[in-house]
Amino acid sequence: MSHLKIFGLGFGIFLCASFAIAASGYNQPPKEILDVMQAPDIPYGRTNPTKDRMFLVSVQNYPSIERVAEPFLRLAGVRIEQGNHSRHDAAGGNGIPKCVQSFSIVTIADGTEKKIDISKLACMDHPEWSADGKNFFFKNKTAKSVELWIGDAKTAKISRIPNVKINPMLGDDVQWMPLQKSLLVKMIPKNLGTAPKVEQNFIGPSIQLSVGEKGQSSTYEKRDTLKNKNDEMLFDYYAQSQLALIDIKSKKVTLLGKPDLYDSVEVAPDNNSILTTKIVRPYSYLVTYFRFPHKVEVLDIKNPNKIATTLIADLPLAERVPIHGVPTGPRGFRWHPLDPATLIWAEALDGGDWNNKVPYRDKVMMLAAPFKDEAKELFKVEQRYSGLAWTEKRDTALLYEYNHNLHWVKTFIVNPDKPEQRPQTLFDMSSEEEYKNPGDPVYKTLSNGYSVIRYNQNAIFLSGQGSSPEGDRPFLDKLDLVTRKTERLFRSSKTELERFMSFP
Repeated sequence: MSHLKIFGLGFGIFLCASFAIAASGYNQPPKEILDVMQAPDIPYGRTNPTKDRMFLVSVQNYPSIERVAEPFLRLAGVRIEQGNHSRHDAAGGNGIPKCVQSFSIVTIADGTEKKIDISKLACMDHPEWSADGKNFFFKNKTAKSVELWIGDAKTAKISRIPNVKINPMLGDDVQWMPLQKSLLVKMIPKNLGTAPKVEQNFIGPSIQLSVGEKGQSSTYEKRDTLKNKNDEMLFDYYAQSQLALIDIKSKKVTLLGKPDLYDSVEVAPDNNSILTTKIVRPYSYLVTYFRFPHKVEVLDIKNPNKIATTLIADLPLAERVPIHGVPTGPRGFRWHPLDPATLIWAEALDGGDWNNKVPYRDKVMMLAAPFKDEAKELFKVEQRYSGLAWTEKRDTALLYEYNHNLHWVKTFIVNPDKPEQRPQTLFDMSSEEEYKNPGDPVYKTLSNGYSVIRYNQNAIFLSGQGSSPEGDRPFLDKLDLVTRKTERLFRSSKTELERFMSFP
């Protein structure tokens, strides 16, 4: 009898296991949960710079299983889908980029809404306004390419730029030129060919040298760094881009120079100077492409058939950057938004290491075209430089510094035209502060496409989340930079959640 019982129990277990295997796969949750998960996302609004029209955009919060399961390569910190050169991960490294699921344009004066049919698009990216508010562009990711589309704000009609495949692998892939008549893009080169054949049994060892240097280094997940020569060849292939200008009316494509490994790309307000950062060898198997050697150059494209190149900085491999530190040498290059072609950047004065005791950790530098003179020092900061933001008034800007160890941020009022004037402390607070957070400056888009802090009669405007013990109550303040007095212009009520969007 006991044998029969044991057999019966074993048989029962066998049956259950067989049933579980037969029923394997994805199960649907209860309808109530599924309805919540698949409910349309609340649209977000974004006004154009001229404030006469507004995007209403809704995104798909949860990607399909097919998108999640899309095969990808792990190359120097980037996850790349082989079919279209697009990133499988979001810019921050987590999650999958969201697709737009509904898109319309609203005329602000009368509230009329024109819905744009995007049902035939595979995966639309977020649209971007031109500075004159007349046009917009967006990208559409398909299985084989990333397409570029342009649209007319008045008619709400959209059209694809033919024979153009965008390479979004390293970002800065599409941007408006300052005259707002054309787009600067990073394309997949026409003659790129097929991807290198991966040799499964690559002959020879993967050699890494240790030359006895001391020092800390930031850590990375080894899953995404380069591992061997195969990875190096694949990185060269997928990261290679061709710079080009695209006329939005004629759709004519003008190539700029030869293909290269362009990382960051930014056009100056003068419409002729392009700041480029190119990745060069030797590569590293320890760090991601951010720390690879780079050449920082300015391309003069006044004559696209004869481009003049000026070397600004030649940055070496940075494998030994301390934890929470920065590489030595120039970093964080940006254009001055109110000058035709003036570069701003920072340089470490402490070797990039928090452990070094120095009176100033960074200096802020400036160099104007034609970039032949010595760079001018604007400011020194006691902690790590975190940004310089101009207002509409060119002699007034906000300088930011940050202490990573203390999570502390300071904001100063400075005069970039007279850097000898002592910076005035505006805010001195924890970056984790929520209840007393003064908010962020409200920006204004200039006709050249650059953004500056809105300035009115010695005052700027601050918009914030308004966190409090009674919940979030978003607000808008006017801050006088001379008297430091704040006037509250708007605060969301306790019963409604409203937030400031833009000035008319």
